[in-house]
Amino acid sequence: MRSSIPLRLFIALLVILAPGCRGPASPAVAPVARSAAVRYYVGSATTTSPDGAHAYGPATTIAARRTIDSAAGTIDEYVVHPGRAFPTHLQRGRAAGSGVVFTATDEADSFSGTVTFAGPDWAWTTWTYDLAMRDGSGTLRGEGRSDGTTIDTDKLFIDRDGQPRARIREHLAEVDARTFARVAQVLAPLDATRPRQ
Repeated sequence: MRSSIPLRLFIALLVILAPGCRGPASPAVAPVARSAAVRYYVGSATTTSPDGAHAYGPATTIAARRTIDSAAGTIDEYVVHPGRAFPTHLQRGRAAGSGVVFTATDEADSFSGTVTFAGPDWAWTTWTYDLAMRDGSGTLRGEGRSDGTTIDTDKLFIDRDGQPRARIREHLAEVDARTFARVAQVLAPLDATRPRQ
């Protein structure tokens, strides 16, 4: 049976991949620079039943451009899906135990919530999601991790009645700007020409 996940959910499903994650810095490497940096990723997303047993369609290719400004405490993403792109903004907030909490919103105002990161500052290795759909359809909860060159996420969409409806898994690898641009242009030709962040 296919999921009846609202279209707006897909804005939240894939946009918050793993802001700033690069893995722990080597002692022989200088600390993370405190200025804006742009990173690019390409990979795939799969949506299945909550237990992962039934696919809700084929895997899709996604491309992401992430602008990380540690001085401003912000992360802006531009994630391209087949046919459409989704801008997302994260703003650093408070520390929570051993983690750092960012508020998360998107340009369409379709969701809000938090992403909590753990690991070295601005080189986080793990994180959790706690997002609510603004239309009241449900929440998105999950976790992610990065080894410095890849990002893996596992999220669960839970409907307004508390029932798990879909699992979304992503795997992305860091790429150069040219590869990102080529893939983004194929995925969403009109949105891929949007001005750079």
